[in-house]
Amino acid sequence: MPIYEYKCKDCGTRFERIRSMKDADASIGCQHCASDNTVRVLSTCYTKSDGMTSRSSSSGCAGCSGGSCSSCSH
Repeated sequence: MPIYEYKCKDCGTRFERIRSMKDADASIGCQHCASDNTVRVLSTCYTKSDGMTSRSSSSGCAGCSGGSCSSCSH
């Protein structure tokens, strides 16, 4: 199962959970304050090959395709 990252809109805590793909966007409680006001965020990935470091990052959510929107605060 994949690891997904979430951010609490109430306390700002970022946390990870292992969940099935079908449950990725389902409501999940914050591990810090127990609020259900959370959103899934996209991870940053670092890779290294032949001495070169590369960073792959996406902002936003699936709803805004990496742009700005009110649902994910990016």
